[in-house]
This record gives sequence, structure tokens and C-alpha cells, in this order.
Amino acid sequence: MDGRAKRGESLAGKTIALAAVLVTLLAAGTFVERMRATTYDEPVRRGAAAIPQKASENNPEAWLDALEQNPIDQSFVDSLAAFAYRSTASVLGDGADGAKANRMYSPLSLYYALALANEGAAGQTRDEIASVLGAPSTVDVPQQCGNLFRVLATDPFSTVDLANSIWMAKDASFEQSFIDTAIGQFYATPFSVEFGTDAADQAMAAWISENTGGTIDPQVKTESDLLLSIINAVYFKGGWMDTFDAANTAPAVFHAASGDVETQFMTQRIDSLQGFRQTDDFLRARLAFTGGTMMTFVLPAEGVSVDDLLADEQRLAQAFAVDANEDEYGFITYVVPKVAFDTELDLIPALERLGMKTPFSDKADFSNLTATPAFISMVKQESHISWDEEGAEASAYTDMGISATSAMIPEGEEVELRLDRPFLFQITSSQGIPLFMGVCGNPAA
Repeated sequence: MDGRAKRGESLAGKTIALAAVLVTLLAAGTFVERMRATTYDEPVRRGAAAIPQKASENNPEAWLDALEQNPIDQSFVDSLAAFAYRSTASVLGDGADGAKANRMYSPLSLYYALALANEGAAGQTRDEIASVLGAPSTVDVPQQCGNLFRVLATDPFSTVDLANSIWMAKDASFEQSFIDTAIGQFYATPFSVEFGTDAADQAMAAWISENTGGTIDPQVKTESDLLLSIINAVYFKGGWMDTFDAANTAPAVFHAASGDVETQFMTQRIDSLQGFRQTDDFLRARLAFTGGTMMTFVLPAEGVSVDDLLADEQRLAQAFAVDANEDEYGFITYVVPKVAFDTELDLIPALERLGMKTPFSDKADFSNLTATPAFISMVKQESHISWDEEGAEASAYTDMGISATSAMIPEGEEVELRLDRPFLFQITSSQGIPLFMGVCGNPAA
């Protein structure tokens, strides 16, 4: 085996290890030790980092270089996955927004917004945000966020797009170190704006729409006391590895909590062994997209509700965790309702339940961001999900506002995953990182 083959084999091994769980700096020369955004009548884009280019499928060496130059610590991956399940239980659980039958949330989008905000925090404020993020103290979170961004951006097979932006009040001063990190590791595009104006609101809405593939058309309405808005967007569109035959799509009954409804179901049997797990709590199986991204479906057992699983972080994590030593393998017939819905969430209550309280109060300390006393005044997320016979499309953005204060494979059995009552779903990147998690309680809604 030659050196290149050994190198590829070694790096491939590292990539596989990451899958167990799952942004060139161009700083504007006018930035000073504390950057003061120049006054303009319209939103102005400042210096931004060049997004790394996607490697060619015909040049795997470039992809191997990206993996080698941007190592992602397993402890970071593990903590990000733990954050996904912990925060999903708080955001989507019955105590959060359980009245809505269909709801979805992107833990990765919130993580990036929180991680960048924490670079501007200090004292108890920083401690509480860091505790919610849950990364070990040995992990350089901005560096790891940068590495993950670069890996996803250069992956020739990835269908996941991340984007970040920071919108700064034109008359406010900001710490240079915060700006440097936002641009250098989060690849955040910086804008100077006058909040509370139509120009600012329309520019922010256009940025969000552009970076979510036009799937979200947000109604942005800012207040004049806003100092900074941190926005992360994540967009995914992928085709099933095994597409559904539209000729097999037919109406059937979905047993929603509010009563039976009729909706369109897609059906296919995959003629190769597929991993699944069935317990007293759930039946779980996955469908692959081209490029390595996966969609996981979790159907609660009879007598168990989606809210029962969402109420317990460990129970939820177990439902989605793939373990080759515990999973079984069989020939699965997938009976899946066609779905399309949008979700809008206020994430502050969920974050408060997770222990973040000081950042939302007049005791908040964002002195590493600005000398102006400030607090987090808004954490909003909107998302979109749809899937049909060809594949799925999902998107989300998180808008955080900071305002001034005043195993072995046995012979396969036949398994049917009939998603005809409320179920959970998740989309993960090829690295195994949870991108979107949601509940389908009524596909006909």
C-alpha cells in the first residue's frame, strides 16, 4: 500500500469515528481595537471571509487535505450531539410547544449562534452559556466550529450549507477580538445597519431567504435599541438513495392525537439489509440520502407518545442512537406520509429551562462584545421541512438579538415501519451531526 492510500485509509477512519455521533480571513482594514461601524443610510457589508470551496468529486486528495487540516475532536462531536438531544427535549417537549402537532428545530443552528454570542460574554453570563453548550473545557469551541464549517463546506458529497452573519448597529462600538473570531472561525458576514428601519429589516430578511434556499420568507421587524443580531442559517436538500415510486403513493389514514386524518403515504421495500431497532419504547429505522446524509424515523410504541420520549433527554438520545452492537438488520418496508410544514419558535423559554437566565437579564455581561451594557433580548428560530418521493428539503435560521440594557449482521427479518401515528424524525450530516429534529403529529395539517 502506498503512502497516499495509507493516508486516505487513516483519514477515512477518522471520518468514520466522527460519524458515531454527530467559517480566507478578510478583515476590513478600518477595524480598530474597538471597531466602530461606519454610518450609512443603507445596510453595508463589511469585510468578510471567503467561504472554502467544495472539493471536486474527482479530486479526493483535496477533501483529504481538508480533513487533515481541520481536525474535529471527538469530545466536541459528542458534546454537540448531547446538546442536540438536551436542547431538543426542552424546545420540542410537551412543556415547550406541545400544542402544535408538527414542529421542528435545528440544534446545530442554535449551537452556532450561542457559541458566537459566548465569545462576547464574560463572567456568569459566559459560564451559563458555556454550560448549555456543554463542550469540555479542553475544547476550543470557536476553532472546532470553524473546523466543522470548513469540513462541511469542502465535502464534495455534502448537501448541507451553513452560513453566519452579524448585523451591527451603525453607531455602536464592538470589540475587535469578537469581530475577528466571528469572521475568522464562524465565517460570519458583517453588516453595518440602522436597526428599526425598513432597510435593515428587508436586508436581514433577504439574507435569511437567500441562505435557506428561498424556503423561508421571514418577517423581520427590528427595534432601534438593538446593538447586534447574530444570524445562523442551515440548508439541506437531498435525494433519497432509493427513491419512492410515485405509483405506489396512495391515501391512507394517519392516527393523529386530535383524530384520524387521511393523507398521502409513500411506500417502498428496500431489497437490502437495513439496520433497525425495536424496543418497548420505539421502532427506529433510517433512510439514506445520496452524499451520506441520513434521515432517521422513530415511531413510538403503542401506548408511548412522542412527548414521552421528548420528556427525557436520555430516552430521546437512546431512540436516535445507532449502535451496531444493538441494532438488528432486516428487509424494511417503509410506509411514510408525505410532509411539508413550517415552525416558528421563541427559544428563550427553552434556554431558561436549560439554565441560561443571566444572559437575558439586566445582570448580563457582554463586555467582550461591547462596552455598552447589553443583554440577549431575542432568540428566534424558524424552520421548514418537506419530503416526497424524490427526497427532502430542510432549512432553519436562528436570529439572536443583543440589545442595550436600560455489530454482526444476522439473517434479515421482514420489518414494516408504518408511520401512521405521531412520530419523531431527525436529519444528520454525513459526519453524524444532528441538523434537524422534529415531530410529525399530523401530516395533513
